[in-house]
Amino acid sequence: MRILVATVPAAGHFNPLTGPAVRLAALGHEVRWYAGPEYAGRVERLGLEVVPYKEATEVTAENVNVLFPERQTLKGPKAIEFDADVFFAGPVGAQFHDVRDARERFPFDALLIDGAFYAGYLAAKVLGVPVFVMGSIAAPTLRGSRPITPFFGLRPPRTFVGRTVNRVARAMLLSASRKGVGTFNEFLAEEGLPPVTVEDYFDCTQQPDVARRVFNVGIPELDFPDVYVPHNADWVGALLPYRPIAPAALDPRIVERSGQVVVVSQGTVDNHDPRKLMIPAIEAFAGGDRLLVVVTGGVGTEELRSRYSQDDVLIEDFVDFDLLFPHAELYVTNGGLGGVLLALSHGIPLLVAGTREGKGDINARLAYRGLAVDLRSETPSVRALRRGADRVLGDRGMRARIGAVQSALAEYDSIGIIERGLLDSLSAKGSV
Repeated sequence: MRILVATVPAAGHFNPLTGPAVRLAALGHEVRWYAGPEYAGRVERLGLEVVPYKEATEVTAENVNVLFPERQTLKGPKAIEFDADVFFAGPVGAQFHDVRDARERFPFDALLIDGAFYAGYLAAKVLGVPVFVMGSIAAPTLRGSRPITPFFGLRPPRTFVGRTVNRVARAMLLSASRKGVGTFNEFLAEEGLPPVTVEDYFDCTQQPDVARRVFNVGIPELDFPDVYVPHNADWVGALLPYRPIAPAALDPRIVERSGQVVVVSQGTVDNHDPRKLMIPAIEAFAGGDRLLVVVTGGVGTEELRSRYSQDDVLIEDFVDFDLLFPHAELYVTNGGLGGVLLALSHGIPLLVAGTREGKGDINARLAYRGLAVDLRSETPSVRALRRGADRVLGDRGMRARIGAVQSALAEYDSIGIIERGLLDSLSAKGSV
């Protein structure tokens, strides 16, 4: 079977599909990955062949502010409007042209995408390609009998005020998304396709008339109850990124302080301003009886080391979290899904502080399920972090709930579910 993988060029969209791609290649399938210059190197390190961008321009979290400097000044609905139009909808036409042209040279049997790679919608509708989609808990949708408006970190409303807030947020989101949906519909019109509504746009790639199967990263126990899930969806558990065979060894101090380690991460996208989470966390927890491990994602590491040189503070570009978490007592994060799922897979309590890039929606679900304390801020104070940590570490009920989720996650063969889903669906349809 020939498979083309394509994702939005962002770590949270790219990383989860690395494991399935490598597994499918190891099984003898011909797997290639459509990627721009920045992500091509990551694909090659997986041992996979790259289908390069030709017409499309790669817009990443790293270069978007360089290509579009005006974005840095935008907040709230204006930021949503910009990203919906420029980051997600804007590249669709050129990406579809690239995918269409690539199929002439590499006649792939299936297209495996993340849910925000909207060129996949065109590939399904115009080319008739079998499309398979990676979704997730907190995947944006406005469907269902009681939809929760995405991107605002909202929880299921229980009061008149809560319902009013949700309606106002919904109206703001629809207004902010119209420009991006208009851009998307222009590409549909070029191919003779009818337009989609703003309400249908967010999860249009995941609907049964587009996606053969949707592989939802996460488990039902991590989502709100009664959320909309399309009938073509399967939960796949954590779906952690592909790991090299020989990860780097841990600093000996981590092993020596096992069980008394606090891990802090501001992710690999929104990590350019350490004042948002890393610096407040250092000032909140340094000088205590725990070892603080701050993982910068490769940004500003030396500057932080020179500023905070205490023996109980370890600042690293990257650490293998799968090795680190067995020694951790607490994970302080802005809510990146990959790190959250890995922490829960190891039974680690969570203190979360993040509202942008969909992290607020993830954090709201964790708090609703009693799996984390959500500080509901991009810039938590030192005091809030200390008080939040005390709440997490003093909550025995939270530890029990996390243990139950840890056990549930362990039951999922994430990559195996995706592998079987592709092969069974294509065999049933006579595609292989």
